[in-house]
Parts: sequence; C-alpha cells; structure tokens
Amino acid sequence: MTTYLLHLHIPGHDTRPLTITGGTPGELAAAVHRHARGQLGSSRVDVHLDGLDGEIVAHGATAGTFTLQPVEQTQPATSDSTAADHVAHGYTMRDLDRAARAACTADRTLSSNISLRYDLAWSAIAEHLVTTDQPPAWPELVRVGWQAIYQDVKAVRRLYGVDSTGRSGEVASAPRFVAYWTHASTDGASDGIVERIAVHQVLATLPEHQRQAVVALATQDDYQKAADALGIKYATLTARIRHGRRGFRTLWFSPETAPPTKGTDRRVASRAGTPNHCPQGHEYTPENTIRRPSSRGRRCRTCEQIRDAARNRRRAEVA
Repeated sequence: MTTYLLHLHIPGHDTRPLTITGGTPGELAAAVHRHARGQLGSSRVDVHLDGLDGEIVAHGATAGTFTLQPVEQTQPATSDSTAADHVAHGYTMRDLDRAARAACTADRTLSSNISLRYDLAWSAIAEHLVTTDQPPAWPELVRVGWQAIYQDVKAVRRLYGVDSTGRSGEVASAPRFVAYWTHASTDGASDGIVERIAVHQVLATLPEHQRQAVVALATQDDYQKAADALGIKYATLTARIRHGRRGFRTLWFSPETAPPTKGTDRRVASRAGTPNHCPQGHEYTPENTIRRPSSRGRRCRTCEQIRDAARNRRRAEVA
C-alpha cells in the first residue's frame, strides 16, 4: 500500500490536498471516486485514471481533473545518523519538522489551529521514532502524525459532548450534554432542591384547569383515574394535559428551546384497562356495540336508540 496526496481540481470546490492509500490502479480510482463523489454531491460520478493523473466525469460531462503525488517523494534523500541533530533511525530534527508539516497537510479535520496540530503531530512522530525497533518509512511517520491529530480531535469532541455520528451539529443533541454543562464539583443535592422549587413556580403560571389536570395525573398516575377524580371526560383530561404539558415544557427549558418529546406515555389506558360498560352503565356486548370505520372507539347501541327516540319525540312535538 502506498500513500498519495490527492489534488482535486474541481471548479468551485476546495482544492486542499487529501490523503489516500492504494496498491493498485483500481484501489486508487476507488479512493478518488469516493472523494470526488463527496465534493460533487452526486452518485453518478466516473473516474478515469491515467498514471498519476486523471479526469472526473459527472452526468456524462467533465467535472474536473485530479493528480496524485506519492508521499514518498517528500522523503529525505539521505539519512545521516552522524548529524548533530540526529534523532533516531537516521532521521534528523529537520526531518522531524518536515514530517510534522506533512502530517498537518494530510490532516482533513482542520478542527484546531495549525500550531496545536503541528505540536501534536511532532510529539507523536518523535515518540514513534525513539520507541520503534525497525526504521520507519516516511509514509509511516506522516500517518502517525495525522492520526495523532485526529485522535485529539475525537477526544475534544467527546469531552464537549458533540454527536460523533454527525447527525446533528448542536451540542445539546449529544448524549454527554449534561456532562459538559454541569460542573464536576456541583453538589448533586442542589439539583433536586432547585427542581422542586422550579416545579411549583412553573405550575403556578399554568391556567387553573390545566394545572388541575397535570396535578391529578401526577397524583393518580393513571389517565382514567385522574379524569374520574376531576369529574371530567377522558378526552377532556387528555386535551388539558396536552396543552398543560406544552406550556410546562416551554417554561421549564426557558430561555432555551424545549427539545422534542420522544416515545409515548405508557400510562394511557395501560392500568385502567378497556371499560366493559358505557358511561350510562350499559354493557358492551357484541349485540350492543357499534363500531364505525370513520371513527375510533365504540358506541353503545342502547344509548343510540335512546337518543334516537328522544330526537323523534322532539320532532313530533314540533310538528
């Protein structure tokens, strides 16, 4: 496997060199295709490799060109182990500086300033030189340098709670958001005290009917029991809970935006079970149950008949 610096020449796109490896023309063409497809944002990309040069074709038209430069070309021509600034295995301090600079060029993250990246690469390469038993090749030194830079970038992102999957650039979406924003020496008991005070403050701002619904659900831990305790319908309770929960979350996370809710409240109809009788006390038997495709739930046939009879009497009285 040989390491190359890939120079993409695509109008309107970044031209900084990229690092690829390959031992055959097919492997090199596949590596170039991957980077060209990423920059063009299209899957219909073809790569034509001719030696160390080539052409990039997208949707049947020429989109750009590229050149490959073997990293071995930047290797020192001679290694003098008797030089005054000799480090190890024939490499000198000047070679160490050149290898660190080559590693900074090969690094694609660009997540910190050049001085920090140079120091990281220089330290890693120097340590590798003095600890390895076999004389390392020049591409190996460059690879050790840019890998050290990348490892530091990953460690910093993990410390700050940045999502490693790249799905979101927001820090608050990462699993370690609390670990970053909460100081390690913070007393854990204070969080509970603050939250207890904040709960009463936020509840006091809700309308009376919403506050009663939220408190009833928190007390009964069951939607149907909470509705019965308040003497209201199940649907009325769920509507009040929905509006109350939205207002509560808005104030609780203020001034930040409340994160979206995930999952389902498993308390809904999980403990009360399915009622066997309608609100008027009629049993839901197969003969006494009406199910309409256009609506969810069940209707009591006896109640429907009573309502129809009352409606017909009113019409007769009007007539």
